[in-house]
Amino acid sequence: MFQNNLIALETIIKQLSLKDKESIPILICSNLFGNLTPLDFSIKNHQQKIINTILSVILKYQDHLVFNQLIDKNLCELIKQQIDLQEYFDSNLPQYQILDPQFTNQHSDERELIIGINLRHPKDIHQKYDDLLIKKLSQLSQNEDDPMVSIEYHMINLPITLQNQPTKLMKVLSESDKPEYFENKIIQSIINFKWNQYTKSFYQQNFQIYLIFMVFFIFDIFYTTYTSKQNDKIDEQLSAQTEVEETRPNIWVKTSTKIICSIVLLYFLIHEIRQIRIQKSSYFSDGWNYFDFFHIISFATFCIMEFTVNDKVNLILIEILVIILSFMKLFFFLRIYDGFSFLVQMMAGVFKDIKYFISFFLIMILQFGMILLVLFKAEEIDEYNGVNGMAYFLMAFRISSGDFQLDNYQNQGSLLVIVSWIIWISAVFTLNIVFMNFIIAVISESYERVMQKLVAESYKVKANMIVEREQLFTSSELLNKEMFPNYIVIRGQINNNNNESGEWQGFIKDLKYTIRTSAAKSKQELIQNNNSQYSKISSAIIDAQTQKHKKNSKNDEIQVQFGQLKQQLLENDKENKENYQKLANEMDFIKSQISQILKTVQQ
Repeated sequence: MFQNNLIALETIIKQLSLKDKESIPILICSNLFGNLTPLDFSIKNHQQKIINTILSVILKYQDHLVFNQLIDKNLCELIKQQIDLQEYFDSNLPQYQILDPQFTNQHSDERELIIGINLRHPKDIHQKYDDLLIKKLSQLSQNEDDPMVSIEYHMINLPITLQNQPTKLMKVLSESDKPEYFENKIIQSIINFKWNQYTKSFYQQNFQIYLIFMVFFIFDIFYTTYTSKQNDKIDEQLSAQTEVEETRPNIWVKTSTKIICSIVLLYFLIHEIRQIRIQKSSYFSDGWNYFDFFHIISFATFCIMEFTVNDKVNLILIEILVIILSFMKLFFFLRIYDGFSFLVQMMAGVFKDIKYFISFFLIMILQFGMILLVLFKAEEIDEYNGVNGMAYFLMAFRISSGDFQLDNYQNQGSLLVIVSWIIWISAVFTLNIVFMNFIIAVISESYERVMQKLVAESYKVKANMIVEREQLFTSSELLNKEMFPNYIVIRGQINNNNNESGEWQGFIKDLKYTIRTSAAKSKQELIQNNNSQYSKISSAIIDAQTQKHKKNSKNDEIQVQFGQLKQQLLENDKENKENYQKLANEMDFIKSQISQILKTVQQ
């Protein structure tokens, strides 16, 4: 009724805030007849203010896992619409803390475990400790000196998102530009589960296969280069038979290494073709796919040219291209491991942040290069033979790096010498002193910015790789309940912040920690103050109720006495009426007797 009226909803919320929370009934529930709930309706119509309003009502008045179905079935769409879900993930709706004697809260094994399980109802988890953890945990040590740690258990309560929509969550997360989603513990746990369950092993297997290519490719590069160098030194006076004996092993070795490398790349070519068939046009939206595809093409071209073309210059150029693309693919696989992923993401993030600075720096190089070109009348410089067209631009770049060349300055005319030195001083001051210090500051700032969102970026990389892996699943594999359970259980050490160490990086670390600590402390103080005020108000209410009860008891006594008095008055009034009636009857009798006597006297 009010689902499409923001003003009405806000009015209802204001009225609800004036009432006792415990006295408020269920406000929003799933419709049993298949109709849309108010939240479904607002999400369908992209009414973000109304969505936030309804979410706040659910979180405030229906913060129980039973009502999570309202949000669970719409979670992917909420993420797609960039709705702030931080309060939702911090509530009791998407997660359930398992408090049960069977789930031991003290254990010598402090590992964090993320385990999937299929349940009909969330409460069934209390009977599943043995099935979940008994085989995965090491036995309790009999040695009393072994340290025991406090353990807590949580269950992610998103059955519809995890099982009925198994691939949609990772897809919308990979498309999201909001890093706050990836900093949430629930999202991180889901990504870690999918990563460890079926994604990491897949990429590790591909990485091991690719290492075969890298080993033989590197061997081929070294062997071919050094063999070619030795063959160039062979004396021309040697017989033709000797030359064949010298070069024949080289051909066989090169051929065998090329065949092995080609077989490996054929495997990856099949993988890329499968991706293109599944992703279609979206395949080309990922920059890594370009490196993969051009790597295969360039290596095939290199193999053909090495055996058919005698032009060594072009062969060297294509060989350099293959080396660059081979290591780019190696960097792609290094992202599997958290230590290398950090470095790859940091380098990519820094270069992305300083792109405008680099562009401006190149413009300044172009400016001073053109000035030097005109000033020295495009004279050829021996050091730059082969690149004479770029000589003065390279000279400007060398000035920016502190490598100065001053030999040609003295050959200028008297006026041009002065101008040349003025230009040189300006170039040194601008390019070397100012820009080099600027770039240090810019890179430092970019590094801080990258470190601030490092955890979010690393989880987004994992989400992208999970999406790529899930796209290769068949329909039957997507129905596998072991890989796609409807609930996920998280076992971890209480107050263990080691996993969040990546988030607290850079200059912002202390600031974030201080804010969180202050917020938690302030929240605790507010709760304590509210509790004390509530206790005072409660005692005052109890006293008032006691006084009221006493007054009511006195009023009851007065009312009883008044009733008794009234009853007595009624009885007295009745008695008086009876006496009056008797008196009236007697008077009538006397009157009749007197009248009879008077009649007798008259006769």
